Formats: sequence, structure tokens, C-alpha cells
Amino acid sequence: MKNVSSIAVIALASSLALLATGCDRKPADQTAGEKMDNAATDSRNAVRDMGDTMERKADQAGQAIDDASITATIKGKYLVDDTLKGLDISVDTEQGVVKLTGPVQSDTAKELATQIAQNVEGVVRVDNQLTVQ
Repeated sequence: MKNVSSIAVIALASSLALLATGCDRKPADQTAGEKMDNAATDSRNAVRDMGDTMERKADQAGQAIDDASITATIKGKYLVDDTLKGLDISVDTEQGVVKLTGPVQSDTAKELATQIAQNVEGVVRVDNQLTVQ
């Protein structure tokens, strides 16, 4: 009987040791299907993020083209206007906001430069910093 109870005690102790060891184990690794699902999700997220970035860059490029077009249109209108042609008016456009700098001969010329710029499509606002000399 002593043999049986020793075997039972050893078996019980071994079972408890195995049970305690099993409690510390981490969950099993992901299955191949779970890994593929996670990789597909990661890829979709990466593609979406890349698409968002490309869209922002395209918008920025489009805005730069629009700004350049606004600047060119205003300068062209100044060249054909008898009051403003020949003047050294600097035109800078950023996000539709036009900044005018340089010298003009009168308040009338300064106001005319603003009016011409404001009437160009895409202009949001005109910041007239022209100086009358």
C-alpha cells in the first residue's frame, strides 16, 4: 500500500507541476490563416495611407499650379493695362491669396492693381503692399 500511495503522491505532484507550468504558457502562435488575415489588413491599411498621402500631394501640386496660373494671369493683365504696364509690380500667390509689392506712381494705380487682381478667377484675397512714389 505504501507503494501505491507513493505513486499517487508522485502522480499528484507531477500533475500539479504540469498544471502550474501550463498556466504560465503564452497563447499558441497564430494560425497561418490568422497571419494571412492580419497581413491583408496591414496591406489594406498601408495602401489606404499611401492613397491619402498621394491625394494630399496631388492637391498641393494642383494648388501650386492654380497659384502659378493666377500669378501669370494677373501679370498679363498688368502688361496690357496702360496705367500699370512697365511698372515693377511683384505678384506672389499662395493658396489663392495674392500679395502685391513694389512701387507705383499713384493711389489710383495702387487701387487699379488691386481691382485687376481681385477680378481674376481663383483669387481669395489681395494683400496690396504697393508703395506710392
